[in-house]
Amino acid sequence: MINKPFKVFATSSALQLGSTIATELGQELGDFHSETFSDGEKFVSFGESIRGRLVFIVSQINMPYENLFELFLAIDAARRSSAEQVIAVLPYLPHSRQERKGNSRTAIASRLVADLMQQSGADRVITLDLHSGSIEGFFKIPVDHLFMSQIYIRHIQDLGLPNLCLCSPDFGGLKRIKLYKQALNCDMAVIHKERLKPNQVSHMEIIGDVADKHVVLIDDLIDTAGTICTAADLLMEQGAASVRAYCTHGIFSGSALQRIEASALERVYVSDSVNYVQQDGKIEVVSCGHLIAQAIKRLLENGSLMEIANHGI
Repeated sequence: MINKPFKVFATSSALQLGSTIATELGQELGDFHSETFSDGEKFVSFGESIRGRLVFIVSQINMPYENLFELFLAIDAARRSSAEQVIAVLPYLPHSRQERKGNSRTAIASRLVADLMQQSGADRVITLDLHSGSIEGFFKIPVDHLFMSQIYIRHIQDLGLPNLCLCSPDFGGLKRIKLYKQALNCDMAVIHKERLKPNQVSHMEIIGDVADKHVVLIDDLIDTAGTICTAADLLMEQGAASVRAYCTHGIFSGSALQRIEASALERVYVSDSVNYVQQDGKIEVVSCGHLIAQAIKRLLENGSLMEIANHGI
């Protein structure tokens, strides 16, 4: 039984996802106003009292940067409006691939994002499929790290693919793949890749047998789609019956969508963690709204999130 006064709001980039989450929780989306002045400055305000309430601010803060700054302003406004707690709901955390120094004289951008969010006044963060779990350590406030795997596993089961084989596009995703393998009881493979520089792969090879198998690639995000498309083409060359991909964050920068349409990929499933308008073609969106709403409900009831994170909902 939820007995804590709370309200769900959404920044201008996340109105659809915010509405989905609020509806799941039996509420209407809160009244939040955002305006961009002629000089480009952002202005935000709450159109209703939030004094003493737990305020959940849903935001899809993929590029441009004004989405991220609007969130900082929303958090600050909620804090100055006497909200009891301000919880930032961020399915996708930008700069999550810059969680360490790759070489000298570089920034650790994900740490900076964490610092700015806390400085704005956030009391808690709910996020989805971080690129690296170590990012949680950049926050001094609680971070509830959710995973799309529970939704995707059921989705893959519903496809009813025979001779299923899971594949990770790199060794870094092996831990993620093993979770899927345990639930789906199927074969697995991994692709070894060598990079010349970010977003450019020079060589790939498959470790595992994919001949005559329906392969499902699993990854946390698609950016330029170069890796996932090259991997799909290579899998088909090695005799795979079909190739699909499940990725949490569909960034789709540059010519990613065109690459996907021209590739051997039969279907690409992504969540709505970023503000992506579904188009005709190979892309299909599987909403993360229900997962996030269930996490919020458990927080309001002082319930455990472990069941959501590890065993499904």
